Amino acid sequence: MNMKHLAAVIAGAAVMTQVQAVQINGTIDFSSIPGKEASLIGGANFLTATGLDFPAGVNADVDGATGDFAPELNLTATLNDINPFGAAVNPVWTTADGRFTFNLNAGASIFRGAHFLTVDGVGTAHDTTGVLDDTPGTFTLTTQGKPEAGITKFSWSATSDTNPSTVPDGGATAILLGAGLLGLGACSMRKSSNA
Repeated sequence: MNMKHLAAVIAGAAVMTQVQAVQINGTIDFSSIPGKEASLIGGANFLTATGLDFPAGVNADVDGATGDFAPELNLTATLNDINPFGAAVNPVWTTADGRFTFNLNAGASIFRGAHFLTVDGVGTAHDTTGVLDDTPGTFTLTTQGKPEAGITKFSWSATSDTNPSTVPDGGATAILLGAGLLGLGACSMRKSSNA
């Protein structure tokens, strides 16, 4: 193999290593829209409830968004019922423009007290346009109030944070590989011309 062929192979390998998936990166925060509060399912208080019921349709404001979620800031979203706690919810939320969704995996942790309830779990964020790849992330929802006072609907807030699983190295690995292969090729050519 001559140097021109070797250089072409190395250049092709370097270009191929640069093609990597682009995952969703950022955080999105929601809060209940007044009049669209969540209700408890299966119990009269946070300690005995078995799920949360959200009003159908748009029921959340997007009041914080960073990274890829930034265009969703000040728009709305729909959160779906979490019933029973710990079950998978696909999707647990969808942005009103339909661009992003989040599937909550089964097994979310539930923390509760007399005046609060927290759902904390992991799942996958999706970009329905297909521009960004599915990305692992977290989902946390909190609600608070005094059910014993006869209040049956509760304001809530939620957040999702994506955790891209790989960090591209910018091509440094391909450059080092290419330099090493060029060096081997040069040594090989020098050795064959001396023989």
